Amino acid sequence: MESAEGPLLAAKRVVERAEERFVPRRLSSRFTGASADTERRIAAALRAQDIDPAVHEPTTASRLQRDRVAVIPWLDRTHLLRSSRILEVGCGRGASTVALAEQGVDLIALDRSAGAIEIAEIRAAGHGLPVEFVTGDAAELDRVLGGRTVDWIIFWASLEHMTVPERLAALAAAWRTLPAGGILTLVETPNRLWFLDSHTSHLPYFNWLPDELALQYSQYSPREMIRRLSEEPSNRGLRDLLRSGRGVSFHEFELAIGPASDLDVVGCLQLERRRRNPLRNVGWRVSRSGRYESILRRVSPVVPRAFLQPFLYLSIRKP
Repeated sequence: MESAEGPLLAAKRVVERAEERFVPRRLSSRFTGASADTERRIAAALRAQDIDPAVHEPTTASRLQRDRVAVIPWLDRTHLLRSSRILEVGCGRGASTVALAEQGVDLIALDRSAGAIEIAEIRAAGHGLPVEFVTGDAAELDRVLGGRTVDWIIFWASLEHMTVPERLAALAAAWRTLPAGGILTLVETPNRLWFLDSHTSHLPYFNWLPDELALQYSQYSPREMIRRLSEEPSNRGLRDLLRSGRGVSFHEFELAIGPASDLDVVGCLQLERRRRNPLRNVGWRVSRSGRYESILRRVSPVVPRAFLQPFLYLSIRKP
């Protein structure tokens, strides 16, 4: 059965390319600007601030395209994006920020890195999009929002880059801040329950290791930037490992919010894709990953299935 993984992966890519063609017109019509012209304007603005676009822009532009065709339609089906008031936690260099803002979102974009915020501001301006950018800590959302209200908080590829105390504080603050009926969403967060760390180390079982052991074992990673962490002083290496990304699971949610079985999970990207596409569903069921998920479900039958996917793309509604 293992030999089927290659053909299954190729078939998955064909299915994904086909799905990209079916982004609803009401969403795709709001994609901002002719891509080449927009990227040239952004690159020029970055150079004017002594920021090398060759370092940042190629990956940011590709992430923007992926977010537009894969994540935005799912979010919009979970709850209409247009006119939603959203706090994005972890805006980074602004790819996801642009993807949200161009859909008519009333958006506050938060990041702890002033340098990332500077690049994200340039990118949003290059697309002609109004976004309120805030440099701050997700664990202090009360102070960050300053009394303002939001009805949706999205942790976009950010929770995994926090320490455990930061995660718990950020999730608790987000849940406390949301009104009844508000939505808390995770996007692109690696699941520590999975056997392969495809996010950080690219090593099997890496997310299962205690942090100190993971730091020492990082010397075997195929990624040079991760291998070098084991050569740093232990306290600095551990800090940098945590900031590079460590898996998240339902356990943080249970500690910060409440039992996973009680959470109202109203959306999961992977489960929705399989429901909408029978070919994708069949491919998943016979794949190694699908068989592993079935084991997780048997071991933890009360945990919502959205928490048992290789990456966490899920939305929870506050009662």
